[in-house]
Amino acid sequence: MDSDFFDIVTDREKIRKELIFYSLFLMVFENFVSYWMDQVRSFYANSFSWDEERKKLICSFVKHITKDGKMTFAPDKDAEKKYINEVLHLERNKGGDWNPKLSLFRWMVNFGLIEKDDFQTLSKCYEKRNIYGHEIASCLEKAVPMEDKQLLKDLITIAKEASKNWILMVEIPTNPDIDNESLFDENGEYKEPDVISGFDMFYTLVLANLKDIIEE
Repeated sequence: MDSDFFDIVTDREKIRKELIFYSLFLMVFENFVSYWMDQVRSFYANSFSWDEERKKLICSFVKHITKDGKMTFAPDKDAEKKYINEVLHLERNKGGDWNPKLSLFRWMVNFGLIEKDDFQTLSKCYEKRNIYGHEIASCLEKAVPMEDKQLLKDLITIAKEASKNWILMVEIPTNPDIDNESLFDENGEYKEPDVISGFDMFYTLVLANLKDIIEE
């Protein structure tokens, strides 16, 4: 065994901080992807039901059919195909297969939730996610690069910006119950709401409570 590697893995404090960082990166990235996959699917879906066991809203593609005076339900293949083509079939991986995560990031750019440069940042996060998830031993052989820590902060910034734009572009125009005046200041600029989602609160807590690990 390499002596340098032995010295590294026996430094308990260093290992603790690095494992926290890698776990945090994976958690933030996977939460980001899962959240936006659900949000975008719900944007395209036309049927919704609550799964009590999983405590989750289920979004699906269903059409209503009236036959002999009775209403029945059937899969809406056209609506589902539209979702797949417009969201999941935008980017391919190196092997030529459609990549749902990269396609989601591209859709977010096309829709205006994030900037074009953010796509490259999210693509780098995706690459790092695969490295951290499958090559953690080799990652522990050296200190966490500062650019990786910056990448995590950039990911959180992108997530919060996307959440704000979703409110402005989707929730406000489609929800008449939202009090628009409470969301903008006297200059017409969007301001952070007094009540924020658990998703955004999670990011705020990450930056606040783990600042020493992210910025060290």
